[in-house]
Amino acid sequence: MRVLSFSILILISISCNQEKKSKFSLIGTTNELKNETVLYLLNPSTDEIVDSVQVHDNSFYLTTILPTDPFPAILKNKDNSLYKILWLEDNPMTFNDSNQDFGNAVITGSDSEIEYSNLYKAADTLPRKEREKLLIDFIKTHSDNILGPYVLAEWYISWKKERTEPLYNLFSEKNKNSLYGKEIYKYIRSNQNPKIGEHYVDFEIPDQYGRKTKLSEVKGKLILLEFWASWCAPCRTDNANLVTYYDAYKPLGFEIFQVSLDDDKEEWLEAIKQDNLQWNNVSHLNAWKGEAAMIYGINLLPSNYLIDEDGIIISQDLRGQELEQKIKEILE
Repeated sequence: MRVLSFSILILISISCNQEKKSKFSLIGTTNELKNETVLYLLNPSTDEIVDSVQVHDNSFYLTTILPTDPFPAILKNKDNSLYKILWLEDNPMTFNDSNQDFGNAVITGSDSEIEYSNLYKAADTLPRKEREKLLIDFIKTHSDNILGPYVLAEWYISWKKERTEPLYNLFSEKNKNSLYGKEIYKYIRSNQNPKIGEHYVDFEIPDQYGRKTKLSEVKGKLILLEFWASWCAPCRTDNANLVTYYDAYKPLGFEIFQVSLDDDKEEWLEAIKQDNLQWNNVSHLNAWKGEAAMIYGINLLPSNYLIDEDGIIISQDLRGQELEQKIKEILE
């Protein structure tokens, strides 16, 4: 297990501009895990396994080189039924789940872990507006600490560009150039959030057959740009309605261009088959962080836009009878 992780860490450390290497150690005590259970330390930014270890006699020990200090990582088991975000630092650390709750295990030896954990313990008790204020204040006071861009990266999709960009602008150059800072900047740069009365924004995404397909290539008197995912129950319900509308109004010039926010290709393709979707279906297979979702600022599913033959957005987020009524109004 450690031969592979060592190779990965060598590659990571080379890419970090020869920064000073930091090392952490974690002694774990667990009452929840059986002997020989394998735990994985995951880099959440790349989904790479940084290290792994087996539990013996209700304990485990991890030690490895950190790409950065502090470094956010995920400690998990194979099937993801046990999962905890950890902030690793160049210190001896301990993990204890004697409370029988792996996700809320007590961690010592990391100031960043304490700050991050306390933030969400407080945030989870607050109403939405107060929670958002707490998170925003935390980001502002951590503009020169990696915790700032990390927390903003957790929320920028929900908060959209209007609230995200001013917070990003507060970051130090080091944080803007961090992995999370670059991710946030990509969103800010991509997001155009076109509105009713404006022209649609074009994009190119592979379809279910792997062919790169543009929205502008779809021809019709009325085009429905629909964002969905196989795991979204309301989306799957709406698909049944869309099949009915497509069959009824395609002869009149109605077309559908559907963008999936899936990240699992097999699940996406199976949903297309199950729901009998006969129109263009495309996906970056990058969940909420695909180009089209970023351009349109999608943070809820299902979401849609009706586009007329001149490329103008004429309505947004109509569903069911309201959507069919609008289609009839335009085409009949």
